Parts: sequence; C-alpha cells; structure tokens
Amino acid sequence: MIEPLLDTLPEQERQEPKNPWSAADLVVFVVFFVITMLLLPAGMVWLWRFFDPGFQATELTAVDLVLVQGVMNLVLVGFIAFLVRAVHGRSFLETIQWNRSYNYSTGFLAGLGATLAVSVLIVSSFFPPSTPPPIEKLLSSTSAMWIFAIFGIGVAPVFEEVIFRGFLFKVLAEMRGPSVAVPVTAVLFALLHIPQLWGSWAGIALIFLVGYILSLLRQKSNSLIPSLIIHTSYNAMLFGVYVVGTLVQNGAKG
Repeated sequence: MIEPLLDTLPEQERQEPKNPWSAADLVVFVVFFVITMLLLPAGMVWLWRFFDPGFQATELTAVDLVLVQGVMNLVLVGFIAFLVRAVHGRSFLETIQWNRSYNYSTGFLAGLGATLAVSVLIVSSFFPPSTPPPIEKLLSSTSAMWIFAIFGIGVAPVFEEVIFRGFLFKVLAEMRGPSVAVPVTAVLFALLHIPQLWGSWAGIALIFLVGYILSLLRQKSNSLIPSLIIHTSYNAMLFGVYVVGTLVQNGAKG
C-alpha cells in the first residue's frame, strides 16, 4: 500500500534530504581558522602597544597566553554559529547535537575521563621529554595555574568540543561518514595541542588517542554531551594531580 502512494508523490518530495554541507564549508572554516591563529595574537599584541608602546610579544605572560587562547576559541565558535545559522539556516544546537544521551550515565563518563587522565600520566612517565613541554612553563606561577584551571576545566572543553566533535565531526560525518569523521577529528584535536606538548612525542600520541576515544563516543552516543563530560573530567583530573604533585614538591623542599 505504501509504495504506490510514494509513486504518486512529486520526485523532489520522495528524495532523501540533501546534505547541506560541502567541501566549501570546510575550506572556509579552515581558512578562517588559520587567519584567526595567525592574526588574532598579533592583533592583541598590537592592541597592548596602545597602552605600552614598547611592549613585545615575548613579554606575554602565561596568563596572557591562556586569555589569548580563550579569545581565539570564542571567535571560532562564533564563526561556526554564523556559518550554521546565517549561511545554512540551521539550528546551532541541533547541528552540534547538544542533546541528552541515554547511552551512558554521567558517572560512567566522568569516571572514564578521570581514568584516561591517570592512564596518560602513567604512560607518559615512562617516556619523559628531554625538555619540559610548554604547558609546564604555563603553570609556573600560582596565578597562571588558577587561570589555567578555570579555562581548562570550565571553558576550553566546551569550546573545543563544539569545534571538533560538534561542528567538524557533524560536517565530516554527513559528507564522508563516521569512518572518516572519527580519525580526522582526532588528528585535528591532537594538532591543536601540539604547541602545548611540543617535545613530548609520547604526550602528542596520547592526546591523539584521547581525541579518538572522544570522537568514537561522540559517534556511538549521537550526542556532544558525553564527549564534553569526558573532556571536562579528564582536564579536571590532570589539574588535580598537578596541584597535588606541586604541593608535595613544595612540602618536600620546605
């Protein structure tokens, strides 16, 4: 009964909904991403020179660098929202699949994030870098440490998940399927963290593995929320271990 009825419908109504994404969307985003990475830090240094004409980029503190990273992420998420809403006329939250997932409990996801963090720290201890990675230098002062905690736990996971597992994963999955979306977003996620982990090749390989697991859970749950919970728990555990280790070291020195 159904097939004859379908045959009476106009051809355009019987077709599958057209995929709204194209290679042009990815190219536009990549170009905007590169321009933002190159010009925004330079622009902020130029702005600082209005207040301090002799200011140099080398004078940026750890806190400044964290704040610059936060502004960059905000700009990228804003551009994604513009691309989704203004260009394609789609719902931003529906596009990034900001919806509750019933596949996994919050406790399981938080525990998985903490377990991943501890596992990464244990494995990394067997492959120490020849020089401390830049991220350790960022946490060289108390103020930088707390700014990093606020950004790394409360802000960065949201921005990074929207960018990688929300927008890029969605576009790649609809264009090429999850078999492409999962590894590609994992690679891009690792590339973003290379400046922080430069010199620690084990750390870079491990952050790729973490990104792969996040993307895989994103695909399995059909929601952005699970990877966000894991990411937040992962960063919180890393920071907690670092704080405890710093307190122990300072106590031993005292």
